[in-house]
Amino acid sequence: MRPLLAFVLACSACTNATEKSRAAWDKAVSNRGGASKGAGGSGGGRGGTAGSGLRDTWQGLAQFTTDASEILAGGSTTITVPRLAKRLCAEEPEALAQDPKAEAVSCAPKTPLALLGRELELELGSDSTIGLFAREVSDQDSGELVRQTLQRLRGVCREPWTTESRADNALKEFYRCPTATGATLMVGRFPTNLAAGQWHFSLAVLGPG
Repeated sequence: MRPLLAFVLACSACTNATEKSRAAWDKAVSNRGGASKGAGGSGGGRGGTAGSGLRDTWQGLAQFTTDASEILAGGSTTITVPRLAKRLCAEEPEALAQDPKAEAVSCAPKTPLALLGRELELELGSDSTIGLFAREVSDQDSGELVRQTLQRLRGVCREPWTTESRADNALKEFYRCPTATGATLMVGRFPTNLAAGQWHFSLAVLGPG
């Protein structure tokens, strides 16, 4: 499965993350580094949080995105993954207990967020990245997640959304906009298993610089 950072790095103009950060992120979200697994569903489609009592919260997503933009406003020099995890994760990711500490981790957010019945997982990177994602979502639902996110988060953007074209893979969708704090907001999706109809939805907030 491609992680959130891979989603961000797919648009080379959107971030200057290093190869070291890419490798650290791949390790974290594949759980080889002991990162929290979160609550990703096992099937492509709705119902990933069936019986959990969670309700869709687009207002909560907008608030989370605004808060993340403000947290990252100072740039990467003011941000560390342990500090972000302590503030945003429900539990400290196991990867942060290792030495050296992981440069990127995934965890369940302190305040649960669910969209279209899917609970979102949180990802944090030392390259000043805060993101949310849903794995193994159906083609229809991932497209709807992107469509509604673009609509619901318009107020967070300082300028209209722009499309990031992907010449190497027309199936990938990427959109970005700048925020008032100087951070960049990215929303998109890409297929992880077309035969099984599984897609990965991501929303990322990138700090300035």
